[in-house]
Amino acid sequence: MFSLDERLSLCASFVREGAALADIGTDHGYLPIWLLINKKIKYAVAADVRKGPLGRAKMNTERYGLTNKVKIVLSDGLDSIKAEEADDIVMAGMGGELMAKLIDRAEWLRDPNKNLILQPMTRAEVLREYLCKAGFVIKEEKACISCGKTYSVMLVSYDGIIRPCPIKYKYVGILDSDRSAEAKRYIYAVNEKLKKKLNGYEYGTEEYNSVESLISELTEMT
Repeated sequence: MFSLDERLSLCASFVREGAALADIGTDHGYLPIWLLINKKIKYAVAADVRKGPLGRAKMNTERYGLTNKVKIVLSDGLDSIKAEEADDIVMAGMGGELMAKLIDRAEWLRDPNKNLILQPMTRAEVLREYLCKAGFVIKEEKACISCGKTYSVMLVSYDGIIRPCPIKYKYVGILDSDRSAEAKRYIYAVNEKLKKKLNGYEYGTEEYNSVESLISELTEMT
């Protein structure tokens, strides 16, 4: 039996007991397999846009005797996933901008009973801004450290409320209220990127002043 790394373990912790899972960008299929072996979910759809990863996922489900509980699907995002096939949807290991596009295409995600578990590798700020504009709420967010890098995992659902997206929320979500070492490390990493980004703005402009102010605030938090 294998174990999940910190990043996928955090994703797994947000999955509801007894849920039907859709793992988008499943790669080797480790997340649904682990959840099924540990009897946390009842069924899973393992989807990927590439045939290679799906082949590996199929071999792994066969290895662990789970072919009757995992549906292997070639799908561009959620395009080939049906609403009735998933209660909880995990999207991990892809960029936040791509996640926003995939979510936007799947109208059936606009259902308060569906949970999205999102782990963006890059451009998390783009994803958070999209969620605010599209009526999704981040119900919970935690950070983790995996292989020396920090990641954020968000538990998201649809409530139809369009929200403003202040710059701090855009970059650190609701982690500003988390005093854990992992959250502080994540905020520190974001702040270091913002310092580099500041050089791309013209001094004294609204954008410059806004980012500079955020840098000062985040520095105090870490």
